[in-house]
Amino acid sequence: MPAKEVPEGHKRSPQTADSIQDAFRRVYHLRALHDVSRELFGAIEFETVLKNFLFMTMGNFGVSDGFILTQDDPSKEITHFVSIGFQDQDHDSLKSDGLKFLQDASPTTAVGDSEVHLQPRGLPATVACTVPFRVDAGCSGLLGLGLELTDETFTDDDTEVLLTLVNNLIIALNNARTFENIKRLNQDLQKKNVQLEEVLSEVDRRVFHLKTLYDISKDIFATVDFEAVLRNFLLMTLGNFGAMEGFILTLDTSIGQITHFVPRGCDEADLNALQEEVKEYLLGTHIENSIEKSELITDIPFLPGNIACTFPFRVDETCLGLLGLGSKLTGAPYDENDKELLLTLVNNLVIALKNVRSFEEIKGLNEDLRTKNVLLKKTLSELQAAMRKVEILESVKANLSKFVPTTVSSLIEKSPTATIPEAREQYVSVLFLDIEGYTKISERLQDAELNEIIEKYFSVFMDAIYANNGDVNETAGDGLMVLFLSENDKTNALEAVQTALAIREKATLVSQEKNSFSESLVINMGINSGRALVGAAKFDSYTGSRWTYTARGMVTNVAARIGALASGGAIHLSKSTADRVNDHFSVKPKGKFKLKNVSEEVEIFTVNE
Repeated sequence: MPAKEVPEGHKRSPQTADSIQDAFRRVYHLRALHDVSRELFGAIEFETVLKNFLFMTMGNFGVSDGFILTQDDPSKEITHFVSIGFQDQDHDSLKSDGLKFLQDASPTTAVGDSEVHLQPRGLPATVACTVPFRVDAGCSGLLGLGLELTDETFTDDDTEVLLTLVNNLIIALNNARTFENIKRLNQDLQKKNVQLEEVLSEVDRRVFHLKTLYDISKDIFATVDFEAVLRNFLLMTLGNFGAMEGFILTLDTSIGQITHFVPRGCDEADLNALQEEVKEYLLGTHIENSIEKSELITDIPFLPGNIACTFPFRVDETCLGLLGLGSKLTGAPYDENDKELLLTLVNNLVIALKNVRSFEEIKGLNEDLRTKNVLLKKTLSELQAAMRKVEILESVKANLSKFVPTTVSSLIEKSPTATIPEAREQYVSVLFLDIEGYTKISERLQDAELNEIIEKYFSVFMDAIYANNGDVNETAGDGLMVLFLSENDKTNALEAVQTALAIREKATLVSQEKNSFSESLVINMGINSGRALVGAAKFDSYTGSRWTYTARGMVTNVAARIGALASGGAIHLSKSTADRVNDHFSVKPKGKFKLKNVSEEVEIFTVNE
């Protein structure tokens, strides 16, 4: 049977959704029991009861096909057959196959012992489940239901409620049988006056039972408070049996503690002792057998003398209960008829208590959801604020990176709140680049055109520099200072030379482009490798502090000087650089040169691809 849909707003998680749907399923089952029972007990003819039951059961389980038949056991002949949804030509096979299935099933006479058969063999494939049942010693029956319109299979919950409905059907059919007996007895009223009175008494008893069931069910299903359900049930039960004293107690077996205790009319001095004795009784090993047999117990020694009988019951795996009733005001003992009524009433009580448990669970889940929603809203707000800060910082970073060397940006990212590390000595390769004849070119060109040319050339140079792990450290109008800081001395020398060759190639390509500038630039470069003091340097003045990041020492000075000696697009290398790249590039000595502010002559090499 499809469970009632949970409102969309309550769907939060697979565990939460299952609990909510289970609660709604139980409420739906209770509603189905009420509706079918109302239709059953509103009819007094056997055939009408069967028709009403089949119609309401099919509607509640959402099936389009169904049938119900009864047989006279001694003669094995069908006495009643009701079909809805099946074709007329199918009736004969349904009767014969159903009769054979019923005879093979051999339903017992005990109430509640009916069994649901899913996908029963020997019946048409459209019959999804059957329930054989016994009305009385001479009459048995078979209920068959087709597939659910939703194509869902019958669940354990479905079979539970189906068995409850069939039990009510049996009671209703017995009522119908009783009414038929009454009609026959009325025809022979003068001869069987005594027998008629007995039948009328039986009818009165059953009507009283049904009225009691209706009244108590109305009260216990009208509230969702566990204590209120117990209190209402006890008051109504005492009233219907005509007793003045009684109690009802529930126990959580997982912790061995009493959860609810509702007394009525008992001596207050006995209540504490009564609770402890009942707790020990419910925790005993014998109680399961009593619950399974639905025993009405009248000989519990620890009970006060005014308690005439008890009825144990189970709500769920961890909750047991005991109902105690005092003696009837009429002085009559509790008999089998009372036991039958009490069984029905207690079964309805258990369903009501499960309904309350489900409601309390839903209520708790809703409270958790509300708390989590508040927390989620707060967390989301904090996250949005944090994301906004990140966006601002990323924006600042993107703008600053245009003006800050990559090495400095990396240092700040690694230690955003700490001080900049002090300069340290390390192996480095330094490349100086300048434009040949820059002063004369600037005299010939307008500032805007000159700036456009510089930007065009230097933009492609930057691609080559970053592709080889270089970092532009300083810029002048016509030149760049680039550092290569790889930990391996050969690697940074190779990266510097690769960068220089790539710059020369890209400069040639820019000059050869169509619609190129009026001036083609010649780029001269010098590279030196060695140990230098690399890092941040701070300069303080009355206007504040300023930081710079560079490589200081003779390595830098020599690189600048040999670059200044280059002409015609040459790439000059110092000996230290040439020695580290001569296995990869063709280097040619150019001679030794005296450099400004350098005491010894420096040997210079040129490099070709």
